[in-house]
Amino acid sequence: MNRIRIHVLPTSRGRLTPLPRLQDPPACAFAHRPCARARLEGQDFCLNHILEDRGAPFKQCGYVSLRTGRRCPGAAPKPEKKDGVAHCAEHARKNALAARLPSRRSSAGPSPEALLAQLSGYVKGDAGCVAADSSRCEASRIL
Repeated sequence: MNRIRIHVLPTSRGRLTPLPRLQDPPACAFAHRPCARARLEGQDFCLNHILEDRGAPFKQCGYVSLRTGRRCPGAAPKPEKKDGVAHCAEHARKNALAARLPSRRSSAGPSPEALLAQLSGYVKGDAGCVAADSSRCEASRIL
């Protein structure tokens, strides 16, 4: 029972040729620890560390938490005006949603006067009041 083993070397037929790898964007230049995030276009730092660069067109987000009183550490683009408040992408999105929310929200409800006007059809005249139901007649008259 001799078996003959034939070793066939693999051919390149049917295989995909590997594509050359694209250049990965250079990593962030943060000095305190290695950061593997990609740099922002035209800058030396990523979005998390862009505030390290004093010449970058970013500043700290202007959002202050009402609960803790702390400022958001995120980076926000510098506004064109000096006194303008800039927010990071997350807080800018939340502010935009909050600005649209009151217009979508319905009013608190009908006013008490409107409710009384709707109930006025149920009020009986004084002729319908009986002495035993004098408290109801008084309530009806008030309504």
